[in-house]
Amino acid sequence: MFSYRDIAPPFLADWVKQLQRALRRGQPEWEYIPAGWEAERSDPKIKGWNVESVLEAYKSRWDAFVGELKSTDPLGRSPESFASGPFDLVFHNTIMVFAYALALAARHKTSISMLDWGGGIGHYYLISQALVSDLELDYHCKDVPILVAYGRQLLPQAHFYSDEACLSRRYDFILASTSLHYSQDWSRVLEGLARATTGYLLVTQLPVVHQAPSYVFIQRPYRYRYNTEYLGWCLNRIEFLQRAEQSGLKLVREFVTGQQPQIARAPEPCQYRAFLFRRD
Repeated sequence: MFSYRDIAPPFLADWVKQLQRALRRGQPEWEYIPAGWEAERSDPKIKGWNVESVLEAYKSRWDAFVGELKSTDPLGRSPESFASGPFDLVFHNTIMVFAYALALAARHKTSISMLDWGGGIGHYYLISQALVSDLELDYHCKDVPILVAYGRQLLPQAHFYSDEACLSRRYDFILASTSLHYSQDWSRVLEGLARATTGYLLVTQLPVVHQAPSYVFIQRPYRYRYNTEYLGWCLNRIEFLQRAEQSGLKLVREFVTGQQPQIARAPEPCQYRAFLFRRD
């Protein structure tokens, strides 16, 4: 009998199987994990971001994403999104916050250096060119090996890193979008980013709570065609800002990007925010 497994690549067939299992078990997409990061060591489904299905999500929509950047339409679709509909308000808000930060970092300058921490295959390089077309950008991107390898092929004019060697130099502007909270030792990473900037640091798409202590959640993103699960922090806002101040950062502006995922059994609902800092 014919089966999709006969024609589907192995990663896609595995993704379908994992999605079916998650649906049968009634597992929520987002869930509070009392065990914290220990769960990563005991659950083989928690593979993180260095998986082929994440790269395939970027590749499948890349041409459409580039076309949207060249148009005059709202910037409302992420480069890897499979979501239906023409517009994502959260992504639009995220890009507008980035545009404000980029404009501040580039003010009175014709060129700047930028580090994109957790930048995927380099889509913020193209976004930056679309937003400020006459700005010369020395673009550096750090991410997991499978995305970095493809980014180097896609954007040979940029610089890609799969380790923290990128923090050995200084940048006018650093972006950490949807990335800092995926580091178990997030405070150490924040300190490294603070040392590496001579100007501005934008930490955006960061899930925060106001009353509860920082806690760990799991996301099961099978509906986005990601064949993986990953852990992340939901950070207490005061704890995060205190750590930023201790790292030599001064808060310039705080933003609300809009995402409010329902994390099952969480001590407190979270909200995704953005924080623009400059070196004090």
